[in-house]
Amino acid sequence: MLPKICKYAEKLFMRYGIKSITMDDVSRELSISKKTLYQYVEDKDDLVKKTISLHLEEIDKMVIAVFSQEGNAIQQMLNIGNMMVGMHKEVGQGLIFDLKKYHSESYIMLTEHREKTMFTQIVQNIHLGIKQKLYKKEVNVDITTGFYMALVFNCIDSEVSILQKNSFNEKYTTLIHYHLNAICTKDGIEYLNKNKKNLINLKL
Repeated sequence: MLPKICKYAEKLFMRYGIKSITMDDVSRELSISKKTLYQYVEDKDDLVKKTISLHLEEIDKMVIAVFSQEGNAIQQMLNIGNMMVGMHKEVGQGLIFDLKKYHSESYIMLTEHREKTMFTQIVQNIHLGIKQKLYKKEVNVDITTGFYMALVFNCIDSEVSILQKNSFNEKYTTLIHYHLNAICTKDGIEYLNKNKKNLINLKL
């Protein structure tokens, strides 16, 4: 039951932000009583923490699957892009702000995941791309990875007003385009141009 509760809560949090969602809203969405809801979570903060934890576990499983099945560095990033857009179709503004201000433990959990797991994955992808001669060998791996991670967070919740009117899909699509065109070799650009048309969610 807990995974189901977290999935419904995640949908509400992404669409409306965390602060505005009450335990009544979650129980109503699930068609269960608050008493039943409190059998699985202690309070809203606990619900947020468990929802974020489950969300990160799912991301890790999907990313590992992508990296283990696809040996081409560019295709890995395009597949990750499809995955991210699929998972964040309805993400609204204020999500990260709400986490940081009202649910600090969950925010720390999210940022630690970004700094450890996500950093490692992107670093490995860049090294693979350089080895395959799809990425430029002079790329500064750490800085490029840091820029990528910072931009991903801005896709989810940006304080820059000009970005707030755009959907996650639009922002992340532009991010992938920006990232890959900046680091790809001539061969990499050719591969990108040939294969981006096959993507379901991304429209580069």
